Amino acid sequence: MTKITRIILIALVIMAVSQLAFAFESTVSLRGGLTMSKSDFDGTDDTHGNFGLSYEAWLKDYLSVGIAPYMTRMGGERDVDKQHQNGNYEATLFGADLLVKYRPTKKAVIDFTDCALTRIAPYANLGLGLASFSSEGYIQPVWAGAPRTDYDESGLAFMLPTFGVGVSFMTKWNLNMDLGLQLVHSLNDKIDNLEEDDMNDGFLNPYLSVGYTFGGKKDDSSARRKPTRILRNYVTMEEDFSLKGVQFEFDSDKLTNEAQDILKEVVDAMQKSPKVKLDIQGHTDNVGTDKYNNDLSLRRAESVKKFLVSNGIDEARLTTQGFGSSQPIATNDTEEGRAENRRIEFVIVK
Repeated sequence: MTKITRIILIALVIMAVSQLAFAFESTVSLRGGLTMSKSDFDGTDDTHGNFGLSYEAWLKDYLSVGIAPYMTRMGGERDVDKQHQNGNYEATLFGADLLVKYRPTKKAVIDFTDCALTRIAPYANLGLGLASFSSEGYIQPVWAGAPRTDYDESGLAFMLPTFGVGVSFMTKWNLNMDLGLQLVHSLNDKIDNLEEDDMNDGFLNPYLSVGYTFGGKKDDSSARRKPTRILRNYVTMEEDFSLKGVQFEFDSDKLTNEAQDILKEVVDAMQKSPKVKLDIQGHTDNVGTDKYNNDLSLRRAESVKKFLVSNGIDEARLTTQGFGSSQPIATNDTEEGRAENRRIEFVIVK
């Protein structure tokens, strides 16, 4: 099997699974690291570069399945003092792993709300793989006149298990960075040209990957309702309205002092109309990921509700929703338009 054929086969596999890309939230990554060889050679194992891609489909926000094709080399030299032999091997591998990845979203994570980095989370993955390899080497006893045996092996190697752990760094721009360590064990004991009982062929792979997350199903919750008419900068208990001055500190759900002063007008109006109920709806511009913006818009709506409740409004009269950037009222191509889209709307609940 030629190198070009291997690359084409790997690409076809990626294309096949890529049909899932927009059915689920997906992450495509570039990965680079080291291959620390492990073999039956009782001597020095080489370290080489390891480069690859990966595609993950997130079945849940904490669970993904994916494929990770890669290219690397393995090698090693025989220890003359221990084995009384000279020898080495060099192998080239083109492979792909199928992996299930678990990354918690609540426990053991660190969340950030006021910076570009949104979360740091540990992860673990487990799976199996298949690699095409070609290997060359020799072994020669050290005594005078001893014959030299040359090896030239090629074939397929099933990798089981392939197991890894690491830490993910996620940002509000859909860019993720994984710092991890993967252990890959081969069920084929001929990669190093030595077939022995220990079945030691494999490698340890410390790596760094950079990925982009996209796609995913939209939330079609029937409970969400887009108002057909919004009055701007006017408080009324008869029609839906929005207040331009209700703003928050940068990248935060903390109300500004000006916003708190303006919201006191809403408190006064609700106290004068005790039967009116409001749905507080948060909106953002399109800077950041959908997940981040949905969360931020909901937290901002909750902050407004908390302020109203703290000023005497019955909590039962208030509900909240976060729409993220899904309902812009102006272009997101200009700063002025994005400022209009970052808003809180008050919807009369009929």
